[in-house]
Amino acid sequence: MAVLEPGEGGFVRSTLRSLVRERRRQGVGDGPPFEVSIPGPGQVLLADPATGRRVPLEAFGPTNAAAFARFIGEPEGPPKEASWKAR
Repeated sequence: MAVLEPGEGGFVRSTLRSLVRERRRQGVGDGPPFEVSIPGPGQVLLADPATGRRVPLEAFGPTNAAAFARFIGEPEGPPKEASWKAR
C-alpha cells in the first residue's frame, strides 16, 4: 500500500478527489476501488468502475501519468493494475 504524506502527490490527490466528487454526485457512495492500469506503451489509465469514468492520464503529460504509474511499476508483459479505495 502506498501512502502519500501531507503536501505531496498533488496531482494524484486532486484527480482522485474529482472521482470521489463524481461518485457523491451520482449517489454511488464508496463503491469498488478505483483502478489504474498501463494498457499499453506510454498509456496510463485511471478508471472508476462505479461510475464508468475513465481518465487517460497521459493526456496530462508524462510527469503526471508517472505519478500514478509509479504505484504499479513498469509494464513487463501483460498490462498491470492497482486499485484505491475511496474514503
